[in-house]
Amino acid sequence: MVQTVLEQVIILFFMMMVGFFLGKRRYVDRKGTNLLSKLLLDVFFPCNVLAAASGDFGSMAFGQMIGIIFFYIFCFLLYTFLSGLLSKLLRLKQDDELVFTRSVSYPNNGFVGIPLCTAIFGAQGSVVAALSVPCTALYMLFGVMQSFQRREKTNKDFIQAKDIATTVNFATLAMLIMVVNGWRFSGFILHFLNGFGNCVLPTSMLIIGCLLSEGHLIDALKNPLIYLITFLRGIAAPLLAALLLRFSGWDHGICLPIVAVLGCSVATVVSIFAVRYDRSPMLASQSVLQSNLLLPVTMPVVMMLAEKIV
Repeated sequence: MVQTVLEQVIILFFMMMVGFFLGKRRYVDRKGTNLLSKLLLDVFFPCNVLAAASGDFGSMAFGQMIGIIFFYIFCFLLYTFLSGLLSKLLRLKQDDELVFTRSVSYPNNGFVGIPLCTAIFGAQGSVVAALSVPCTALYMLFGVMQSFQRREKTNKDFIQAKDIATTVNFATLAMLIMVVNGWRFSGFILHFLNGFGNCVLPTSMLIIGCLLSEGHLIDALKNPLIYLITFLRGIAAPLLAALLLRFSGWDHGICLPIVAVLGCSVATVVSIFAVRYDRSPMLASQSVLQSNLLLPVTMPVVMMLAEKIV
């Protein structure tokens, strides 16, 4: 198990480094990265989710899936509360406190979690990971975007229907319906979905690498607060989830993908909103950078311990 995780994380890391090199050499600029992100979110992710719903992952009851969704939401709220208490003890400045709590609480389930779970756990892992999508979407809207906005809000800053009615969320809803009813795609439709769905892993890693190439690596390795964020996000948060999952009654096929999702690096959206609203953008960028660079260390350690805990 640990060897499989390590191999997959190393593969992801080298894919990420390809994106880092392309970004540094200006082969892919921010406009190109944005285009790749749109393709990933609007085409590749939905196809991956729907293809996973057609896979052989055993029986998963509707109540079980709802339970997984509520567990994700509970963990996000718990992480926010506990990291908020810790930030008070550390006496962080207001903007630093905001970035600290959101970096610890918000994993990169989309660009890292779903590809990683698909590669390690197969179809069931992909479904379990995909159930985190609506949860992180809600957390991004209410826990991240609204928190980063200053008092002077424009109409564009308020939550709009298009923020929720995304292709990924529609695909996740379709996945829930398919799994509950036992529906499956087959034939050329399934081959079509798999063709695009298989692009999720390399595309997501290229995007992260390109984004990381815009950061300052040396600065990210000097700030002790960044190491604390990386430890809490990559080690403490998923292990806390593993302890809670011990009492869930779910098997390893469900618990371990959840831990993997909750042990992912800091979500890039934290850095995006920090830059947009000028709320400690350097701290946010450095937390995203370092947590991704240390993922090959943190993820295998977490999965090794989680396998024993749950």
